[in-house]
Amino acid sequence: MRLFGRKPVDPEPVLGPTPFIQEVLTRIGERYGGFDTIAPLPPGAGGPGMEVTIHLAGTPDPSREPFLHGTGIIRTARVFADHTELYDGDRLIARFDDLTTADVFGARN
Repeated sequence: MRLFGRKPVDPEPVLGPTPFIQEVLTRIGERYGGFDTIAPLPPGAGGPGMEVTIHLAGTPDPSREPFLHGTGIIRTARVFADHTELYDGDRLIARFDDLTTADVFGARN
């Protein structure tokens, strides 16, 4: 009898991308790399909105430390009330006039 034993914990299931992120990735022909982040837009980034950093699937850079998650390949979406801009570093690669802050948090009614 184990008085103080604990049941083994199941590993957390791997979650896929949100519908917003999946739509962005589909439009640019990329695959999800396992995680993403969201934060308010930094000052000077074009106004109120949010910045969504999307990690892409791919081959990791061999110079990355082993403890770092993901491939190091990212795209940054600057999401505003009326459009989304997608960047590769500082280079604008796409603008989506039909994806807005409302889409980040779920489908519109």
